[in-house]
Amino acid sequence: MREKVSQASYDEEQYRIDRQHNSSSISKRLDLNDLLKRAKEQKKNDIKTNLIIYTVATLVLAVFILTIIYY
Repeated sequence: MREKVSQASYDEEQYRIDRQHNSSSISKRLDLNDLLKRAKEQKKNDIKTNLIIYTVATLVLAVFILTIIYY
């Protein structure tokens, strides 16, 4: 009999934790506008990074070709 009482209290605690978890996840809903804004910012950062990489690669190639021509 005591085992069932302790098990019942354990189940109540378990469900209470689940309810708290569900209420916190509802309050942290994602906003579509925020996601779109993040996607645009990420795309801008990717374009800048790619531009820097291409510029550095072109400069390295140009220096390599110039050193081959002059030697």
